[in-house]
Amino acid sequence: MKNWKSIDDQLGLLKSRGMAISEPIRAKKALERFGYYRLSGYWYPFKQANDDGTISDQFMPDTHMSDAVDLYVFDKKLRLLALDALERIELALQVDIAYRFGRRDACAHLKPQLLQQKFVLNGRYKRWEERYRGFETRSGKAAFVKHNKQAYGEMPIWVAVQILDFGALSHLFEMLPMDIQTKIAGKYGILNGKFMIQWMRSFSQVRNASAHHERLWNSHIKDHASVPPQLIEIAQTDQYQVFRYFCLMRFFLKQLCPQSKWHIRLRDHLHSFPQPMNGAVTLKDMGVVDGWEEWDLWRG
Repeated sequence: MKNWKSIDDQLGLLKSRGMAISEPIRAKKALERFGYYRLSGYWYPFKQANDDGTISDQFMPDTHMSDAVDLYVFDKKLRLLALDALERIELALQVDIAYRFGRRDACAHLKPQLLQQKFVLNGRYKRWEERYRGFETRSGKAAFVKHNKQAYGEMPIWVAVQILDFGALSHLFEMLPMDIQTKIAGKYGILNGKFMIQWMRSFSQVRNASAHHERLWNSHIKDHASVPPQLIEIAQTDQYQVFRYFCLMRFFLKQLCPQSKWHIRLRDHLHSFPQPMNGAVTLKDMGVVDGWEEWDLWRG
């Protein structure tokens, strides 16, 4: 087990490994506010590689503590931009799912016979329902939950979607009848429900990382998504890197709220990317490709 270290000891350790502490007061405050472990994810790209390809504890020449702190601040603002877009997308999909599926039955989410039967037979729906009941229990003190449970015994779907997280919402969407999936996807210019399912899974991962203060800018998107062939520009992006998902958020928002200036704020933020003197990190590390600003997606 590693030993506890004071802030001064932490700074001393970083210096011994070749990190320049040119702004000691700022460096100390950063360690006090954000913590050594959290910041370590932001100075990791500045570490030197050994001859065998493993990463050493030593930093590249001309690595400054301010580089890691600037990168953390950049990432924090990036997470806030992601949450801003994903909140709008999530709320819109709550309404869409509740409206179209609720038309078939007020409690359609609790009637497995209305869903794709393969998810009932393989146990996916049962697991989803158990998770739903967990959300219901945790939200039990909310007035709207109490009222609907007391008045009707169950919450209708247009109430139930309010207590789901993005992951549970995406799983419900995946189990919906395919005709409903297609109608919802088509509303946003998406070819079919298959792409929408993938996008929602990826958005859920980005949202979770953003909400839990995890590193986002160069994260690996495990639940990666493909894009329809007509989205030629976005198809140039790496499906494992986060820039693709900011592109997909922008595409979605263009349909959902065309007057939004979110893309301008994101574009300006990418322009503010910190550029360390030793060039250890660049925007390409998050999947940004050359010429992206000229795409129709980012204009306007």
